[in-house]
Amino acid sequence: MNIVITGSTQGIGLGMAREFLARGHDMMISSRRADAVADTVTRLRRDFPGRTIAGWACDVSEYAQVQALWEQALLSLGTVDIWVNNAGRDGAKMPFFAIPAEDMILTVKTNLIGLMMCNKVVIPGMYRQGSGWIFNMEGFGSNGMVRPTASVYGTTKYALRYFTRAVSAELEGTPVKMGYLSPGMVLTDMLVPPPEERGERWQQTRKFLNIMADTVETVTPFLVDGMLKAERNGAAVRWLTRGKIAWRFFSARFCKRDILTPLGL
Repeated sequence: MNIVITGSTQGIGLGMAREFLARGHDMMISSRRADAVADTVTRLRRDFPGRTIAGWACDVSEYAQVQALWEQALLSLGTVDIWVNNAGRDGAKMPFFAIPAEDMILTVKTNLIGLMMCNKVVIPGMYRQGSGWIFNMEGFGSNGMVRPTASVYGTTKYALRYFTRAVSAELEGTPVKMGYLSPGMVLTDMLVPPPEERGERWQQTRKFLNIMADTVETVTPFLVDGMLKAERNGAAVRWLTRGKIAWRFFSARFCKRDILTPLGL
């Protein structure tokens, strides 16, 4: 199969790309920065010889750039079987009134406008080729959970779930299918702040992360397997289910889980 992942030069996006390649699929890498795309493609071609691996820089909030990414994917891969809308940013972590207007706008443009732009391009493209899956990446706030200093990011992810429900309903009975991806809490730069920004509540946050968080290497095989096995339009591939959350809090009373220390966090 041929896969496109936006925001795939680091973190979860890169982890999913590696998992797809390891299973014998071909890949289009993308992110905003051309140098990061080129470097990632070089490293992946070294690690997965024999696979078709292409790259294209794209700001997902710009329609023309998304259209160019789709066209380049067709030139490089022939078709696009799975498109993953993974590109996103969490923005400044502070009370809403203190967030710079430029930062707020960039988060909304990337997480929400970018999501819509990608689907605006990809859905007609997949109609033309006669098939295809689109997966939209959820995040904190998708289920309505609220956290101070995450107002803008959480709002975009809450909107993402509504958007996915609405558009997947529109796609029912068509050759194009849409689904949800939910990785839970993954230890990336978006989740773990740098040392100078951790503050006095870091130790409390650290305890919580040791209970709930997982590494990219743990989560991405599950996400990729779920996408490859998905059959029904509207499918949800969710790592951190309610049952798993309940079990982790319960078992934490008897067995202290520590995934941060081995990572130097």
